[in-house]
Amino acid sequence: MEPNFRKLDTAEITVPESAEGERLDRFLHAHWPDYSRTLLAGLVRDGHVTIQGLAPTKVKPALKLETGQVIKIEKPALEEAELEAEDIPLEVLFEDDAIIVINKPADLAVHPPKAGRGGTLANALLFHFKKLSRPDPIRPGIVHRLDADTSGVIVCAKDDSAHFKLAKQFEQRTVNKEYVAIVRGRMKQTTGTIDMPIGRHPDHYEMQRVHPEGKPAVTDWEVLEAFKRFTLLRLKPRSGRTHQLRVHLAAINHPIVGDRLYSRKPPLTRSEVMGTEPAPGEPPLIARQALHAAKLEFDHPHTGERVRFEAPLPEDIRRALDALREGPRAPAREDGKDSTAAAVPDAEETP
Repeated sequence: MEPNFRKLDTAEITVPESAEGERLDRFLHAHWPDYSRTLLAGLVRDGHVTIQGLAPTKVKPALKLETGQVIKIEKPALEEAELEAEDIPLEVLFEDDAIIVINKPADLAVHPPKAGRGGTLANALLFHFKKLSRPDPIRPGIVHRLDADTSGVIVCAKDDSAHFKLAKQFEQRTVNKEYVAIVRGRMKQTTGTIDMPIGRHPDHYEMQRVHPEGKPAVTDWEVLEAFKRFTLLRLKPRSGRTHQLRVHLAAINHPIVGDRLYSRKPPLTRSEVMGTEPAPGEPPLIARQALHAAKLEFDHPHTGERVRFEAPLPEDIRRALDALREGPRAPAREDGKDSTAAAVPDAEETP
């Protein structure tokens, strides 16, 4: 049975006396065993579970329940599905007996959104690897996610023990993640922090939004290179909310270039960079969101050693940066210093 996230079922349940002190995710799994505990915990973190009388920020997978609490859950409908192995090329950055580290290309979804859909990383993993973790049968090996249009480093697990230990690190925020992004506009400072709570958009299921009743979300940013109307940023999320980087940057009026959900601007073209009239049929420099998961650091689930993996900038982001570097530069700052941050990556190297 595969969960279809585009078709939600709503259910309500009251906590009985026998469940006093039980963890929320375990209680939900006991009542809906066809859903994995990992999936149910994800629904809790993404705001699909509410408890009457509690603020959304207090509703967490590990919450200890009290008798009489009324729980409301929005869960994906279950549909019959079979995940098929597909010969989709993968760039493997690292592999051992516990983990596989992939440089995921853009336009490759991590797992199927609904029954019968293929062409995902999960399908490719089934084809290329005989041994994969299976906490969720429709997502073999999948520990965490990147948006389909986000490229870069993603780690997958070969067994359930490795999967559990990696998932715990993501849950406890001990994994260090670093992204690079091209955003619209010039930042007023060279570093900063965005601290804005994020919750699901009430009118658009696929979207998130900044909202005071959302869950805490914090993103650190640093300017790597400044252009006249664009900026190359290094991003370090301290939390892991859905679409966090995209939502945060749009909220401060610096949306990621090419973001189809959170930016109203068309795809970036060379003519826009140069400030000239667009040529007929001009192709975009980058046809998706200019966001790349550049680095990932965590404790190896078998050895305990701290490991770090990097993925080089993909060709479309390098192409966009080459055009931006040919175009107008940002003016010098009032203090006389160049507005470009000190640590500027070469387009051919890992940021």
